[in-house]
Amino acid sequence: MGTPKSIALAVVEGLPEVRIRSMMGEWLVYYREKMVGVIEDGQLYVTPVPSARRLLPDAPLASPHAGAKARLAVQNTEDKAHLTQLFEAMWEELPAPKKK
Repeated sequence: MGTPKSIALAVVEGLPEVRIRSMMGEWLVYYREKMVGVIEDGQLYVTPVPSARRLLPDAPLASPHAGAKARLAVQNTEDKAHLTQLFEAMWEELPAPKKK
């Protein structure tokens, strides 16, 4: 079952330089045009780069769906300042977007 757009938008609401893109009923999350994570079944999962592991020390590593790479499940998406700090820290460690 997919995540409604209203739920995905609520997760990233108020975060600067963040956009979401629909992918097969779920949502890819981009910060400054680098993919930082996904929203599946209303849950935000981020790429487990070192800075994310440091800023989310208690976040469980989980697969958003069967066959998907394990990601860190963000437990508190209400703290927008912390999410902004997280995405900012992750940005340097993420690969550049692929050229089309």
